[in-house]
Amino acid sequence: MKTKLTYLILLFHLTTIIAQNNDGLLQILKDNVTNSTTDSASVHHKIILIKKMYTFNVDTSRILLKEVFKTIDKYPEREYYFQKHKAVALNYLAILDKKEDKMEAALSNYLNALDLSKKIYDSITMGLSFHNLGMFYRKQKEFKKSKDYFRKAISIKKKIGDVEELALSYHMFSVTHYQDENIDSALFYVKKTKALPCSNLRKAKVNTNLAAIYYSQKKYDKSKAIYKENIKMLKATNDQSWLSTSYLNLAVLHNALKEYDKAVPYLDTAIVLARKMKRKDLLLKQYFSRSSVQETRKKYKKALVDYKIAMAYFDTINDTKKVKRITELELNHKFEKEKLANRLQLDNESSKKKLYLLISICIVLLSSIILWLYRKNTKQQIRLSETRLQQQELEKLKTELALVTREKELKNAVVENSIKQEVFKQTLKEIKAILKLDNEQDRKKSLQSITASLLSETVTSNSDLKSYLDKVSFDFKVILDNKLPQLNEREKEILCLMTLGLNATEISKLQNSSVSAIKSSRSRIRKKIGVNSKEDIITYIKNL
Repeated sequence: MKTKLTYLILLFHLTTIIAQNNDGLLQILKDNVTNSTTDSASVHHKIILIKKMYTFNVDTSRILLKEVFKTIDKYPEREYYFQKHKAVALNYLAILDKKEDKMEAALSNYLNALDLSKKIYDSITMGLSFHNLGMFYRKQKEFKKSKDYFRKAISIKKKIGDVEELALSYHMFSVTHYQDENIDSALFYVKKTKALPCSNLRKAKVNTNLAAIYYSQKKYDKSKAIYKENIKMLKATNDQSWLSTSYLNLAVLHNALKEYDKAVPYLDTAIVLARKMKRKDLLLKQYFSRSSVQETRKKYKKALVDYKIAMAYFDTINDTKKVKRITELELNHKFEKEKLANRLQLDNESSKKKLYLLISICIVLLSSIILWLYRKNTKQQIRLSETRLQQQELEKLKTELALVTREKELKNAVVENSIKQEVFKQTLKEIKAILKLDNEQDRKKSLQSITASLLSETVTSNSDLKSYLDKVSFDFKVILDNKLPQLNEREKEILCLMTLGLNATEISKLQNSSVSAIKSSRSRIRKKIGVNSKEDIITYIKNL
């Protein structure tokens, strides 16, 4: 246990450092945007910033893209530099549209980007556009179109010689074949990707596809080994998003293999990483997965907590209007604050003097308050001493009363025990008499009568009866709560007792009510749920 705790603490510190590094990089990119002195530099730095943040901050990326297009539109179309950046910006605008399921807008922007890149003979952006169109049609499950675009992207990237981009297209081509159930082709392009001298991050990503292929072939050990290899590789890359996803994938694999106790620690680690990155989309999947695993393990309380957190993230993610408002405010004001930072630094010295003066005043005030509290405390101690003497006398009286009460309880226990013995003996006699009965219907009625009698003896209060029904009629109560919310608690309790085979007379004893009142309640229940007197009400409810 201590080893696991130590591991989690180390992991927490590691992810904190990495998150700080990522935040530091974003800050540098934002500084570059703020400090840009020309339109060309501003457009360039804004697109770099968009590439870094579009995966987790859609609204801010959209605002930056709007500024990029506004700047580019000031220049004539013959300006190659700005047209090239416009084609790239159109690609990222399409990616954002696709993320928000605006498919028509996404396709339009992808095709506009492709047309513009062809017009200016920009091979790099053309390859990017072909790749993105392949991704778009794959999401639409139009695999033939998707594969055609990926082939075009691969052909261009081979000529350019960009190994990392070529590996990306091979990887996505492999995923497309896998989704189209062409397993052999998927494996072929996985191997082609891994044969390239690409980064460990790209190899880790393509490994995920390979693990999915092995899983579909029921080669679970190979799939598990690849996920663990991925985790080792990703720890060295600083890509916490994919590392968190890899832990989630490994947990899902263990869950599918019904190794639930192994799945939970991996989900815990995945959640820690996703929290540090503030990746709500990952946290939604991870909490939902952990809720499912906890429910399977019958840890219903934990499952409910995780499910509520997952739904909270779902609501937050889908509250796009609110997020947009907040993001716009952050973007509009954050850069202004950064510009004011230098000006504030100049006033820092005078602020320090004011702060020192304020601290001195606070020290004097605190000293006065402490002195006053000390004097007040001394007086209170005297009063407390007097109170303690009175309390000691009260404790003596309480002790005497407790002894008298205990004596009464013991007497009651003796009487109750003797009554229980009599009930037990009487029940044995009745059971022996029932066993001698030949008619099955008579035996059933007699057993029901004994059940009602025993319940009336053992159930001393309504809470005891409710507790008993929660144990023996749990599934039935779930149906009542979910399907028939119009029933009140007493009506639900009557239905639960009916499932035990008890008649109106026996139920009236347990509820301290009259037989006519129970029959009236049953009639009201039938009216509420729309069941006529000829139908079996219990069978009807169970069929819901």
